[in-house]
Amino acid sequence: MPVKVKDEYRTNPLSVEPGGHEVTVIHEGGKTFIYDKVKRPGAYIKGISSVTQTKNGPIIKINIDGEEVWNVRHDETEPWDSPAIKNLGKK
Repeated sequence: MPVKVKDEYRTNPLSVEPGGHEVTVIHEGGKTFIYDKVKRPGAYIKGISSVTQTKNGPIIKINIDGEEVWNVRHDETEPWDSPAIKNLGKK
């Protein structure tokens, strides 16, 4: 079952301001976390990846605003270097 990360667990002040993207991160073990109000998805994913991989295993899939934008099975870049993620505009 996905876990929506509450504002009180967010460390970036921009993460509690309205707007931005909804980023869903799925880990190898099946744990899924949903982060809303993400203004810079690439930077955000890079920032959480080292912390969450240690606790929850490698990231295997990322959805942004409900659309799959990165999958370890067919993407050869790190998620934050994916063109689909880099080309997202700020909301």
